[in-house]
Amino acid sequence: MDAAIEAHGLVRHFGAVPAVDGIDLYVPRGSVYGFLGPNGSGKTTTIRLLLGLLRPERGSIKLLGGSPHDGACLAQVGAVVEQPAFYPYLSAHENLRLFATLAAMPSAAGSAAADRALGLVDLTSVARRKVDGFSTGMKQRLAVALALLRDPMLVILDEPTNGLDPGGVVEVRSLIGELARSGRTVFLSTHVLTEVEQLCDRVAVLQRGRLVADGLTRELLERGQRLVVAFDSSEQAEQAARVLQAAGLATEATTERENTLLVVPSQLGSSAINCLLADKGLYPAELVVRRASLESVFLELTEGV
Repeated sequence: MDAAIEAHGLVRHFGAVPAVDGIDLYVPRGSVYGFLGPNGSGKTTTIRLLLGLLRPERGSIKLLGGSPHDGACLAQVGAVVEQPAFYPYLSAHENLRLFATLAAMPSAAGSAAADRALGLVDLTSVARRKVDGFSTGMKQRLAVALALLRDPMLVILDEPTNGLDPGGVVEVRSLIGELARSGRTVFLSTHVLTEVEQLCDRVAVLQRGRLVADGLTRELLERGQRLVVAFDSSEQAEQAARVLQAAGLATEATTERENTLLVVPSQLGSSAINCLLADKGLYPAELVVRRASLESVFLELTEGV
């Protein structure tokens, strides 16, 4: 019961095209889990499988320990898959009350749930305004409020900042942080790399229906870091490259400056590499760890896949 989402071997084709091709997912409770991939990589199809909107051809799914086809389980799950269609001439509160009625919530409980959800997304001050006058960012917040109507423990958001202006993007990112701090699990599907880097504890990278990475965000970033090793002469740089390659370390060329190597540290840290070079009489003029961006790691993972 420590997993909010657990999926094994998910497969789904559209015609002959594998939209989802053998995906395994494990999302710990209480985490913000980034589901990252370019458009067309299979993110939305995977979410539809998780929510029971599509059936997998193969594989199994558990949400909060239960089945996505179990109503009691789904009552603990809130989702924004596409922009929901609100009634423009009803207020935000009236729209949510209507959805509460459709979910068979008693009138008083539905009204209280609408108030609570609007408060969570900071729309209380405009709760009685008609949705027709809402900005795109406010409508997106209202969509998240709808997902929170039944106070779910798992919130699944598919591209929640799509189509928003910069102010709306900041608003929705702030909201996701608040959801995480309230103890909920957030499954965030996006192709916006900065969202994942800023918000997510863990990240999975999807490309052409397959996972190409899955783990802690910080570990993924460490995987992409490089060590910049600069020398005073090309002869020293060439000798250093041979020493490092003999020790099983990968080196990369750089065009940024002369006589400089980029080293993939692997299990060796910068001090160990410095000692390795010093033992051969090679003393770098500069040795600096270059931190990776999620963008560089993403491109490395998906290139040629």
